Amino acid sequence: MIFNYLKIALRSLRGGGWYSVLNIGGLSVVLAVSLLLFWWVKDELTFDRFHPNADRTYLINAHFGKGPDENTFTSTPSPVAIAATNIPEIEVVTRTAPFPGSIFRTGKHTFTEKSGIAFADTNFLKVFEGFKVIAGNPDKPFTARNAMVVSEKLAKKYFGTIDVIGKAVENVDTKTTLVISAVLANAPDNSSLRNDIYVNMDVRKIIAPERGGQKLMDENWDDFGVETYVVTKPGAAIQLLNQQLTAAHARSVKEKVQSDYRLQLFADTHLHPVEGGDSPEQQVQILGMVALLLLSIGCINYVNLTTARATRRHKEIGVRKVVGAGFAQLAGQLLIESLLTLSISLIVAVGLVQALLPFYSNITGKSGRFSLADPAAWQVLSGILFFCFLMAAIYPAVLISGFNPVAALRGSHRQTGAAGLRKSLVVLQFTLATVLVVGTFVIGNQLRFIRERDAGFNREHVFTFQGKGFTQQFKQALAGEASVLAVSTSTDTPVNVQTGTASCDWDGKSKDRTLVLAQIGVDKDFIPGFNIKLLAGDNFFGTRSDSAHFILNETAVKQTGLKDPVGKRFKCDGSEGIIIGVVKDFNMMSVREQMWPLVLYSTPQSNHIVNVHTTGKLAPAALAAAEKLWKQYQPEYPFEYTFLDSAYDQLYKSEQQTGQLFNFFAGIAILVSCLGLLGLASFVTEQRTKEVGIRKVLGATVVHITTLLSTDFVRLVLIAIVIATPVSWYLMDQWLKGFAFQVELSWWTFALAGALSLFTALLTVSYQAVKAALMNPTRAMKAE
Repeated sequence: MIFNYLKIALRSLRGGGWYSVLNIGGLSVVLAVSLLLFWWVKDELTFDRFHPNADRTYLINAHFGKGPDENTFTSTPSPVAIAATNIPEIEVVTRTAPFPGSIFRTGKHTFTEKSGIAFADTNFLKVFEGFKVIAGNPDKPFTARNAMVVSEKLAKKYFGTIDVIGKAVENVDTKTTLVISAVLANAPDNSSLRNDIYVNMDVRKIIAPERGGQKLMDENWDDFGVETYVVTKPGAAIQLLNQQLTAAHARSVKEKVQSDYRLQLFADTHLHPVEGGDSPEQQVQILGMVALLLLSIGCINYVNLTTARATRRHKEIGVRKVVGAGFAQLAGQLLIESLLTLSISLIVAVGLVQALLPFYSNITGKSGRFSLADPAAWQVLSGILFFCFLMAAIYPAVLISGFNPVAALRGSHRQTGAAGLRKSLVVLQFTLATVLVVGTFVIGNQLRFIRERDAGFNREHVFTFQGKGFTQQFKQALAGEASVLAVSTSTDTPVNVQTGTASCDWDGKSKDRTLVLAQIGVDKDFIPGFNIKLLAGDNFFGTRSDSAHFILNETAVKQTGLKDPVGKRFKCDGSEGIIIGVVKDFNMMSVREQMWPLVLYSTPQSNHIVNVHTTGKLAPAALAAAEKLWKQYQPEYPFEYTFLDSAYDQLYKSEQQTGQLFNFFAGIAILVSCLGLLGLASFVTEQRTKEVGIRKVLGATVVHITTLLSTDFVRLVLIAIVIATPVSWYLMDQWLKGFAFQVELSWWTFALAGALSLFTALLTVSYQAVKAALMNPTRAMKAE
């Protein structure tokens, strides 16, 4: 029986002609796009869950202050790990820390690694067992104090093979020779830890003399330079562990600071980062919803076209019922047909996915691997097929199999309820499409607002690089170049202020305050070079007295409560002096975050970032001059630089991705909606062919007939626009609340989106209407 059903289903598909093409084509497109979206969502939701003990692996966060002063950081002092090992409920403790070097040498070849390097304790893989060792000893990956573990990708990059155990690699920055002791398989896309190099933590104790070696590092509660991970025993009480770690800190620190330690499930850190910034959670929710909307639009197309074409099958259904076919048999036949259509569409969609993978990889930054050999791929495919089957197959099967056999054989059956449903579905379809178009416009406006908003400093035509210990000499030589407007130095760039401190004191500070301030070391040319506005007091003078001088931003002044701060006492990280100036706030982080309080201090001899200010026309000459000087100072190092406006754009990479995806998906939604509308318009025109012929004979013009056939569809689209406006307004308002600084929603955004939806719908319907209006009336009168 199933085989017979399949034969009939195939015959029905072939007989459907271009309606079948529309059905399969529309479904294939939305299935392909939705499949990629759900694949991305799956990746995001399963971040770091491939480790065997993911449900018991935690990151220890340091929490400071309360109320408006509250802040949480992922970095902790090294002794926290020592304290954690003494807690019975904790099985394993390990740490990672940033590696200060970036230039590596193997023989005659030199490589620069801008990221992906970290120190790690020797038991690192006891915590993160999901990382597979493909060369070396899995039980003892770090075999010596100067051992390093590298990824498969890096091993091939440096040596062309993974057979690298025992190979020496020199880190030029720290003048340290490291030996490869293990090779890891490349980390999957859904891993937060994506380092290509892990260096034995013992090396950190050797090359960081300011930490005083192993003993001081493991006892220094002020060195917030590591990230600490623990694996707990099953059923461990997390709140109790938090209290025990906090108590250990309180016993060891003389200066009482409002702080405590809190364990966060490591697998949750990707979607819920405690340090703010871009959380993928909202993006996951938005794009997951978009995937469902696109699937719904595709299913609506299928339901509309299937129920509209059902009039062609009245007599077939009537005959089947007369010869004894029951409701279950008819419904089963129609469900098989729907399942066949969906299956063919899904097969085509998988082919489209392979073609779209480069686009997907380019936008998301993921590897773009989608293989049917992966069980997860089948889970996603099955879920999509089940959703579409429920949405698109059941109602048409029930409706068509329920036809009255007598009315069907007479050809007098009328689908009054079905026609009403089709109209409702067209409204829903264009409502969803219009919401996506509004989203595209609003996201584009917000991104434009971010780019054009005054950041509080000049970031145009500024390139930065690391001075490698000769910053001041390099600065003086480069400042004399005609193509260079100014040169300044700092410990961080204005868009990447990474350090902060809670060890600050000032006149009038209450004992229970624990305010965390961002901090950046600069020289006297930093503020004028970046055109940062000085609101009160003076800039740094460039003399030795600057070591006791501080400059605050507006937010720091407000949060400290200082009135007339210039000349007031200020202490920061053990250095005490006076506030000599106040600068206007400038964006040193994403506009998603509120402005941070900031303290600037003078450290010209310690600054390692060189900021070169030039103009658009002079930029090439300035770069050439900088590179020429670089080769004089460090001929063995490659000259690596970054333009500040590019670094600023990277702060909004997530929003840019969302904007690009919305542009693409809104286009797909409009396209598929118009395909469905084209099919319906064709069906309606076909049903009214004889009427059109009669009207033409009676003198109706092409314009009159086109208007007649288009009016109902235009009315439905206008209703959809009216519904979509408040819905999209609410959704976009919620999205914009994620930004501390945001564009205002404007009426023209919704008017333009509505006009675009109406125009495309009118264009689609008018094609069929004009085609019918131009038909020979004699031919139309003969139509059955």
